[in-house]
Amino acid sequence: MAGAAFLFDLDMTLVDSSELTIWRQLQNWARVRQNMHRVRAFEGSGLRPHDIPSQLKTFGYSIGVVTASPRWYAEQLLKTFGIEYDELVAYHDTEAHKPDPEPIKLALERLGADPKRSFHVGDAAIDFEASYHARVQAIGAGWGVEDFESLSSVAPDLLLFRPDRLLGVAEFERRGYVAEVRAAAGEPLLHLGSLLRCGGSVPRYALGRYFTTGDSRHGSSRLSAHVLSLKNADGPAAAFGQALGDGLSKLKWKPHFIVPVPPKPSQTRNRFEALLGHAEPHLDSGIKVYVDGLRCVKEIDGYKNMKPDDRAAAVRGAFESKYTWGGGRVLLVDDVLTTGETVAECARVLLKNKASEVRILALAKDQRSLEIKLCPICGLRMKVRTNSQSGEKFWGCSGWKAPPETGCNYTESL
Repeated sequence: MAGAAFLFDLDMTLVDSSELTIWRQLQNWARVRQNMHRVRAFEGSGLRPHDIPSQLKTFGYSIGVVTASPRWYAEQLLKTFGIEYDELVAYHDTEAHKPDPEPIKLALERLGADPKRSFHVGDAAIDFEASYHARVQAIGAGWGVEDFESLSSVAPDLLLFRPDRLLGVAEFERRGYVAEVRAAAGEPLLHLGSLLRCGGSVPRYALGRYFTTGDSRHGSSRLSAHVLSLKNADGPAAAFGQALGDGLSKLKWKPHFIVPVPPKPSQTRNRFEALLGHAEPHLDSGIKVYVDGLRCVKEIDGYKNMKPDDRAAAVRGAFESKYTWGGGRVLLVDDVLTTGETVAECARVLLKNKASEVRILALAKDQRSLEIKLCPICGLRMKVRTNSQSGEKFWGCSGWKAPPETGCNYTESL
């Protein structure tokens, strides 16, 4: 398959080097060298991560290994575990390292691979950020991820928990996050990676990724457009209702009740009412939906511009429960999970009113913008802006100020 490649991170992607993590982070390579025998293959039956490159080669893919570890270390592990590869890019091969895309770009160049037909498999946020800048599809190696909360804000395009799923490239589009697949009018192939795990003392999950309007990915994200549309209209409600049912089926946890985050006192529309109505046919029997289970009793001005600590203080006492939940399990539904202060306060109120357990399921998790573009005039960071008249997006300097104030007004075509 000329021009198509799979690139793999090494540690915690192809092999389990967790027992060397501290020494590797401290760059104590003498201790690492003494303990190479502690690196293990990932456990599991059937194909394991280190088996996958050879299988992909039989399909015609070129294989690259891209690691921030020294070459001697990488070559020893690749030999020990019999991992087939065509190119290795190790630490000293580039000046910049992940999340900079230089190592990925070098591997693609050496392989003669087209970024649009290539994939990068890794276990950490820096892998996915590097993939984005190199313009290759990012795949999360769920079997090696140690910090799902950090991953959720820089989520890969695809999150897989079974290595053999990497062999089903034709199914990648349907194995995306369930709300993204539904928003694109697709029929998802459900698996553990259909949901984003977002951490938290009260477990939080998301059905997909939300890109803000200032993120260049926003324009191509149907899910982001659906989330915004839901604020004023019920058009996306059916797709979201299906996605919610899909996502709940993969939690392996059944609530007794489903309750949405309530609208503000000044809002007359409950954006979840139609959505949860569409979700009910896709829920297990016995689950009861209470659209009015919580109510907001305090208007909070300027909430979105507050810091997380200020948000937590502002929402304290802002919600009341209409019911006593009788020891039942409650699923709390929200649209976009950002700092999580609102849902944390809602969960506190539910638990105070006799819910035995609360979990949170959001339609989407907001993503950190990965754009790094500097203004050639003043050196400040460029932002994706929108022309208020035409609606077209363009690059604009962050130093711009509205007249009569003076600032840098440099712009570029997106």
